[in-house]
Order: sequence, then C-alpha cells, then structure tokens
Amino acid sequence: MSKTKRQKIVRTELVSSAKDAESLLNDLKHSCPVLEMHLDVTNEKTPDISLSATNLLEDMLYPLPPSSFLSSCFRKKAVHVRSNNTERAKEISSKYMFDLDSRQIFEETSSDSVFLWIPNNSEEKRNDQTAKTLQSIELHDPQTAHVLHTSSNYASYCRAPPELEQPLVSLMLRDTGLGLGQYDPTGEKLTTLGRGEVETFIGTKKHLTDWHTDFQENFTFQLSGRKKWTLKQGVVKHPLRGTTPHYRSSDDVIENQIKIARLSNPDFQFGKQDLDSNAFGEEVEIIMDAGDVLYFPAGMWHKVETLEYGVSINVSLMGSTYASLVCKTLEHVLLQKDDWREVICSTKDNGLDVVQKLETLMNQLPAIVEEFGTAGGAQGMLPPALRRPPAFERVTEIEEANDNSSEDDEGDHDEDDERESAQEQNDSEDESMSATNAIADETDEETSMLDIQDFEFPENFKCDGPSTASWRKNPLASIIKMTDVKYFFGAKENLSEYDSLFYLNVNFAGNDMHESAIRIVLRDESGLLENLCTLSKPNLDKKIASLKDPPPALVYYGYII
Repeated sequence: MSKTKRQKIVRTELVSSAKDAESLLNDLKHSCPVLEMHLDVTNEKTPDISLSATNLLEDMLYPLPPSSFLSSCFRKKAVHVRSNNTERAKEISSKYMFDLDSRQIFEETSSDSVFLWIPNNSEEKRNDQTAKTLQSIELHDPQTAHVLHTSSNYASYCRAPPELEQPLVSLMLRDTGLGLGQYDPTGEKLTTLGRGEVETFIGTKKHLTDWHTDFQENFTFQLSGRKKWTLKQGVVKHPLRGTTPHYRSSDDVIENQIKIARLSNPDFQFGKQDLDSNAFGEEVEIIMDAGDVLYFPAGMWHKVETLEYGVSINVSLMGSTYASLVCKTLEHVLLQKDDWREVICSTKDNGLDVVQKLETLMNQLPAIVEEFGTAGGAQGMLPPALRRPPAFERVTEIEEANDNSSEDDEGDHDEDDERESAQEQNDSEDESMSATNAIADETDEETSMLDIQDFEFPENFKCDGPSTASWRKNPLASIIKMTDVKYFFGAKENLSEYDSLFYLNVNFAGNDMHESAIRIVLRDESGLLENLCTLSKPNLDKKIASLKDPPPALVYYGYII
C-alpha cells in the first residue's frame, strides 16, 4: 500500500495570457493531478461565462488555449480556473438558475425527482481510514424536497432545467469533440454518439462526498458558496463505469463496478484510492469559490467537502466507444449473410453443434472484416454528416410531455422502446406541400427532407473525394422509393406525388430497433435515384463508380463514399 502525503498547492503568480498558462502547463509534473490557474482579476480580457459564446470552452478555460487543453489535459489532467471573480458565471445563475433559488431549481429540474443526500454520522473503518457513506432519498414532490433541504440541512441533487442543460451539453460536446459533437436532447435515439447532462448540486455546510470516480468527462461551475476538492489520478483509462464506495450500494452494484474496472485493470480494488494498483501520484486539495471552473477527467479519484452553503452545476459528458460503434456496425454487415442471421439452435443435448457452428463462423470473420474495410467501411460508419455537430434545437416542454405520455400508455417500458406518433393528414392542392405534409405526418418527426439538386456542402466542409480509387456505394446504406412504402395501404391514385421522394437509411441493423444512424428523405427530380433503385448490385456498383461528381447530398449523408 502506498502512503501518499496529501499536498496543498498554493500558486502566488497570476495568469493573464496564453503564454502564462502554457508555462504552467509545461511545468506540470506527471504526479500532479491538476493544473491550477489563478486569473488576474484586473485583466479586462477575461471573458464572462456565457452560453452565447462563440467557443464556450475557450472562455471557460481562459487563458489556456483550447488546443493546449485538448492535447495535454483533456482525459488526462484536471484543470482548475480560479477566477477571483464571483460574478463570472452571473448569466447562468440569473438567467437559467433562478438566481439560485433552491425552491425554483427543484420545481424546474429536467429530472423526474430530487435526491437528498443523508449522511451517516457514524464513521466506518475502511482501508485503515475513517469514512462516511451517504444514503439518499428520492422525492418526486419539489415542495417536500425543498422543506427537507432547508429544515434538515440535507444536500441535494437534481438535473438543471432543460433551458440550461440542453444548450450547455450541446456546446460542450461540440467544443470538446466528444461523440463528434452529436447530441440528441430527447435522449431517445440509440445511435447518437454523444450524450450528456447537467447536474445541480446544492451543498450544505460540512456535507462530504467521499472518495469515488466517475466515468464521464466533467466540467464543474461553482455558482455560489465554497467547496474543497481533493484529487488523485486513477489508473483505469477510459473507464466504462464509475466506482462509488462513498455511497451505500447493493452487492450487485459493487460487483458490476469491480468486474468492469478489472476489464482493463485486473488488480483493481474497490474503494481503495490509496493503493498503487488503483491510483498514482499526489493527493492535491483545491478550493472552489464562486466563479471558479474545474474540469476533471473520467476515472480521477475525488472527494468533495462543502465549506460554505452554495450551488454548483456539473456538465457530465459521455460518448460512444470505438468498440461499440464497430461492433454494432459489424452486426449490420454480418446480418446481410444467411449463416449469421440464423437463430442459435442446438439438436444435441450438450450444445456442441452450436460451438462447432460458431468456430466455422469465427474463421470466416477476418475475411469479412477485411472486405468491409477495403470497401470503405470506416468512411461508411461515419459519413460527413456524422462528423459535424448538428444544429442545436431545444426540445420543448410540449415535446417532452408527448414523450412522457407515450411512455405511460405503454406501461412497462425502457429507453429502447420504439416510439411512433400519428397525426391527421393535411390535404393540400399543392403537390409538393402535400408530399411534405405526408412525410411529417407518417414518418418520424426528426426525419429531414432535402432536394438533392439544391443541396450544397456546409460552409467550411471540404470534400476529399472518394474513399478508394473511385466512388462506391456505402455497404451500410439503403435507398427505398417512397412509393414502395406508400403503395400497399395508400390511395393508388395519389401515388404520383411520391414519385420523386426516397428514404435514405445508413447503418441501421446493429440495434434491436433497427434505428438508423442517418435517416433522411431525399427529393430527386432528375431520375438518378430512380435509376439507382432499379439496378442490380453489379450494375449499381458500376454506375456509382462512373460518377465523376455525384450529388453532394449523397456524399454528405453517406450513400456514396
């Protein structure tokens, strides 16, 4: 066991320029978990923290350049920006957090309930150290939560209001590049690469959250009050789960956390941040005052003590792993083959015939993966449309209520449930408008429609040409004529209005709901898509290879790579 002496870092020099910040970064030791920057309060260039910022990350971590942060600190080291300005995040406090009124914060939370943390006042002996574990109570009534919070001095947790959470998560995913900036505010889509939430903590004096780790990338804003953080670097890189010895959990939760941690670190010991097998380097204390910002990476050990009552928010960012993206995509590839679609079934008592079948299939797998790779598989998984953050659109309370009502109607449900909505059809004399209304009524609300003749690549996007010697069809993409969908139940005399409309779906077979990574409705009056839909695979490949300048929409949304 490593006995590491806790160390306080006290910086006397003030930071006012990128040069100052990078000098501190260059001097940062491998053993130190955190870069500390004390801002010069007289520096008029120091930006306030605002959601209208061109680059929120740049303003938050000023004067450390985002490029330096992303290359040297992100997912590696914590960064503490001591602002020396309690008003620096005033916009967030006043505009989005109701001037930090706890009653209103509880009433306007994005979550369904408020959690109050109840400390266990009796100390426990763990790892030759005394510690206190937390328990929580979940309250669905914000008024009751507020009464207990104020009368019993219980610290609280809930999510921030959606007006803050949704744009803040979207901006931070964009600026950090996590999940390629992809974000679905509804949280319903299975294929979105980025995810996140904004947590609101109202800390009461002397409240202690003991040592634990998170699996998210975290940005904390101290809006009021004061907290003491103690940090130490963990050894589990890119953790899939956090470890929560600070919170009294059931055996199955602890077992799950241990087995996941030991995937990459077989020597991991639960709740022992002082072991060399679990952590390394110094324990460092920092003080967070109002206006301060702290980034700390996934897997970093930390504990937090509230010194003065106050409110903080924490932006927790998550993203899909390479393993998840590739495995789901390979499922799409494999399901195109009869042998791989076969349902597992044994005709022998010992199931040995299934094992033998698996051995045969596994022997085929390297060749399948190689063929997919040489066909432009990497580009097919991530077409340009998935490599650029989408335009942010906030989910309204009405949309959230509709989501909740559809869940309630189904009784037992989980987030993988398919949700469909039906709306009354809107007749119109205008043929184009009629088709557009039908799309809005009979397809998913998130489906977009565009004309491939009018589409242009987004500003600052550069098309690098085909992924191989010539253009080819994405093996993960499918185009379906809308008339093929409408024909069976639709009025036959009205089918002509759908002649120029096509569904494009990309990478959809790797999840139980067959949700597409890209789904869009294309309008094409030129006849190109009609022609492509009629061609057999060899002729389709030849046709696409012969295209010198394919429609940008087909490249951008991943039909052609």
